[in-house]
Amino acid sequence: MSIGRDILCQKLQVLLDRRRAEGRLYEPGSPDEFEGTVDFGSNDTLSLSASGLLTEAFLHQLERHPHFTIGTNSSRCFEGTKRFILDIERDLAHFHNSEDAIFFGSGYDANSAIFSAIPQPGDFIVFDELVHSSIREGMRLGRAKSISFRHNDSLSLRQRLEEVRDQNSEVAEGKRLVYIPIESIYSMDGDVAPLHEIVKVAYDTLPRGNYILSIDEAHSNGIIGPHGSGVVSLYGLENEFSIRLHTCGKALASSGAVVLCNSTIKEALINYGRNIIFTTAPSFTTVAAVRAAYEILATQEGHRRQQRLQENIWYFYYTLTKHPQWEDTKQRSILTLPTEKTWYTRPFKSPIVPVITKPKQSHNLCKRLRRAGYWVNSVGYPTVPKGTGRVRLMIHADNTREEMDGVIQLIMKWATEQYQPVESVQIMAKM
Repeated sequence: MSIGRDILCQKLQVLLDRRRAEGRLYEPGSPDEFEGTVDFGSNDTLSLSASGLLTEAFLHQLERHPHFTIGTNSSRCFEGTKRFILDIERDLAHFHNSEDAIFFGSGYDANSAIFSAIPQPGDFIVFDELVHSSIREGMRLGRAKSISFRHNDSLSLRQRLEEVRDQNSEVAEGKRLVYIPIESIYSMDGDVAPLHEIVKVAYDTLPRGNYILSIDEAHSNGIIGPHGSGVVSLYGLENEFSIRLHTCGKALASSGAVVLCNSTIKEALINYGRNIIFTTAPSFTTVAAVRAAYEILATQEGHRRQQRLQENIWYFYYTLTKHPQWEDTKQRSILTLPTEKTWYTRPFKSPIVPVITKPKQSHNLCKRLRRAGYWVNSVGYPTVPKGTGRVRLMIHADNTREEMDGVIQLIMKWATEQYQPVESVQIMAKM
């Protein structure tokens, strides 16, 4: 018997019990629970996985390469850079209109490698306060000083850049770089970065051009832009963003990620990125699934799915916010939507619908919806700021209007149960 292990488990159990009591314990659903439910939780937004379309395309990839081997058995620094990896990097660079590309095993690894290896001592990172945990992890491991600006706030970004410039002569003289990492669509709020404003602010405040714009397109890859090539490509801003990350585990329903950059940044990542150096390179099967998904994007079926997803997002938002009880529920702060005033103002819509509840209530709403056969996920602190716990719904291309109507009706039924009817409130007010 290990006394040390027993002590460790006791300490960990205290932490887990505390998180459970606070309603913040992650309890992954089992496959049996998920089976047969309507999917409003997964990142399979184009329904490539659920429809079986990706499986068919993946098997076709295997048929085209009957002599493939499982595993790469080495790091990219050594024998791990196989021909199929070089081929996918070349083809994805072309797809996304980039000089070069480097493939990673995951988006988390890619972001961590970028921000731990590329910024140098004396450089600065001015980042949106809601960037992904993987970017924060990279900054923590890196050697540049990091400073946040208010989420999607161009004025706050301008103020931070001016402070960095005015307080550091080497930045003002163009000798040190300022990195500005953002996301195209933010994973918890589902809102979209003001790309044009951010580009202009960087250009205005650092006229010597000593800035590097970086963008994580995890939630826009596959659903927005020409053939799903992303928000940057939609607006033709490829030359403005020196580093672009596109993950493959969301709309593409695969795994892995590609960093779009030039050949020098790619070589630096291979030489200094610990997430590249000290891990085995992605396998053929991983890359084959990614290639299969990208080939679907370039077809008419891929285009139809992108269109249908946008139509479904519009329908969901419209139906929810036009519900007869929505305004009353919102005024009572039972439910709120941070994207309510912006979802219809852009040429594309985010599939992420964050339904924020009163504190400590998101888990209850989540359970209610799951019991009714709708699979959703609740998210609380520390993944999101305190007091903003939410049920995070993901809209999919293959969700039907009947399914969307059903989950909306249940959400609103739950919401109206959280307060007394208006008539009772008025009677009590007269007493």
